[in-house]
Amino acid sequence: MFFNKEGILDIDGMVMENASFKNMMEDGVITEEEIKAQSDKVVSILQDMENKYSEEQLAEIKDLLIESSVLYAVYNLYSIQNIDK
Repeated sequence: MFFNKEGILDIDGMVMENASFKNMMEDGVITEEEIKAQSDKVVSILQDMENKYSEEQLAEIKDLLIESSVLYAVYNLYSIQNIDK
């Protein structure tokens, strides 16, 4: 579910197969409206989760979101640092 055949986390693959991503990328242009709609979708999912899951489960989800965001941020910073290399 989360890993490819080699056992590597496959976030890129999951994103590429995601209906929201595919819809936004159809015309090759990301608009402010699309970003707002995606933001609203994420907020809605998180609000639903708050009603479904225990505090302990929510803490694990929060940790995952934070660590995933850190990974995304440092990966992008690393990519920027190595543009000219």
